[in-house]
Amino acid sequence: MTEQDSQHRGRLYGAFAFASVILACFSGYFFERRFYHAETLVIVTFGLGALYAALGVLSNECTESGKPALVTGYFVGQCVLLTALVFLSPIRGFFGIIVLPVVSQAIFDLSRRNALIVGLYLFVVSVGVWGVDFGLQSMLEVSFNYVPAFAFTVAFTLISKQALTAREQSEILRQELEVANQQLREHAAQVGELATTRERNRVAREIHDGVGHYLTVVKTQLDAASALMPTQPDKARDAVAKAAALTGEALEDVRRSVGSLRTDTARPLLPVSLRSLVRDAGLPVVVRVEGETRPIAPGVEHALFRAAQEGLTNIRKHAGATAAEVLLDFRKPHRLTLAFTDNGRGADGADATGFGLRGICERIEVLGGTVQSGNRPTGGFFLTIEVPA
Repeated sequence: MTEQDSQHRGRLYGAFAFASVILACFSGYFFERRFYHAETLVIVTFGLGALYAALGVLSNECTESGKPALVTGYFVGQCVLLTALVFLSPIRGFFGIIVLPVVSQAIFDLSRRNALIVGLYLFVVSVGVWGVDFGLQSMLEVSFNYVPAFAFTVAFTLISKQALTAREQSEILRQELEVANQQLREHAAQVGELATTRERNRVAREIHDGVGHYLTVVKTQLDAASALMPTQPDKARDAVAKAAALTGEALEDVRRSVGSLRTDTARPLLPVSLRSLVRDAGLPVVVRVEGETRPIAPGVEHALFRAAQEGLTNIRKHAGATAAEVLLDFRKPHRLTLAFTDNGRGADGADATGFGLRGICERIEVLGGTVQSGNRPTGGFFLTIEVPA
């Protein structure tokens, strides 16, 4: 059942209850002949009752309008009608419960304070007519008879209102849950896409930093061999041999990367790996280690090794340098710094934002580290990487 259907059914139930109470109150006129002498009052009472019933059945148009003046006008008008009905009706006793539908409506549609005012006023009207007709003692006695009816109406209405409120809240929560589930599904899809993108980027970094580094060095050796072949064939053969050895290292690196891209736990300690890298750098490179060497997590060591490959490759390809330095600094507690400097020509905007540097930044940011790079005031380029370790 939709919320609109539920509201429509609730209105029908309310109208039925309203009409039922009015019919019950007026049924006494059809079984008593003693009211024939008050024919005019009976006609007026029936007319007022019909107006009261019409307003009650159509009350939703007023109470759901959201206009305070219209709601107030409805309840004031009904209270006036009920006062006239109760005092003009020739019937006493059971007829007094005709006010109860409006008491119930007031609890539903008004604030507690205003509902209390309406309820007390209609209670006074219901018992007050007995005081006018039969005196104060009779009014007090009738009050005890009317209290249970009013109390039952108030209690039943409050329970019904609480149930309806709980149902509305349940419906709101259900809708919010549907929205949240939809958002979770969309988020899960986005997470899946993001994970795929990150994995692709990781594979790209592995290929670029690993194979790309070795291919660059191999090309350097082969270019040297090509240049030396006519005049210095022995040195040319040495360069080709180095290129072959580097090709073998590249194949080993590819095997490590393809093996689910696991971190290379079999690689030597980072200072040893760095010294091995600089031997084939193509230019003099000094490796300095500051502080006491300590164990490094495999993932961190792998990322720094790849960063070192890329840093040395950039120096070789772009810097035009004649010397470079690599610093591995263990002096900060829980932090490790890897820095590269060269005496080359520095970098322009295009060189400073290449894929290699972006790949280094992505690797290091995943570890919670930082990357700084730029031209040195004294000439050349610097790259500083700091990671938790």
